[in-house]
Amino acid sequence: MPGLYSVCLKLADRPCLVVGGGEVAERKIKTLLAAGAQVTVVAHKVTDTIRELAGKGLLRIHNRNFTGNDIPGSFLVIAATDDKGINSAIAKLAHKERVLVNVVDSPEESDFYVPSSFHRGDLTLSVSTNGKVPALSKKIREQLESQYGPEYGHYVTLLEKARKRIYRSSTVNEAARRELIKGLLNIDFIALLREGNNNEAECVMEDYLREHGL
Repeated sequence: MPGLYSVCLKLADRPCLVVGGGEVAERKIKTLLAAGAQVTVVAHKVTDTIRELAGKGLLRIHNRNFTGNDIPGSFLVIAATDDKGINSAIAKLAHKERVLVNVVDSPEESDFYVPSSFHRGDLTLSVSTNGKVPALSKKIREQLESQYGPEYGHYVTLLEKARKRIYRSSTVNEAARRELIKGLLNIDFIALLREGNNNEAECVMEDYLREHGL
């Protein structure tokens, strides 16, 4: 089997369909909503949390059986029922409509897998076993969460600001830009940010840029 092409999808305002209303569907729905997706749920029964989200206008629920007419117009579909036969049928219909589908209990029928992820601001760390052993992905993700704290969100923001300054300069060529950014990465900003010394970290960055004529 060929390798996978890892991407980060932009789902803001894109229509996404979730078939199923249990705890697994709920977890999938929360991640879709966090990405700004327009979520529609098709299920006879849903969890209290899903119902509450619908009550807040964050998603739509159709309390009925799934039909093939639910798929057209969707950007992606998640088959999350507790019936393997129904999930398989959803996958086949999605493939026919050329709509991306994830089947929660069948990696083989899925077009994509959802990795175990966490965010630190604009930093996203994801772990995947290509759908083979999700529990291992979760274990490794939990280990990483303890290593990469909220200071890394501030770190990305700081580096982004410096990177923009470097790339705005018309006197710095591409090779020099790479070296300047490499130098930034060698500065121990994390220790300062972890202690809450954000202003001091900003001053260190400014000194570095000024030293290099920026």
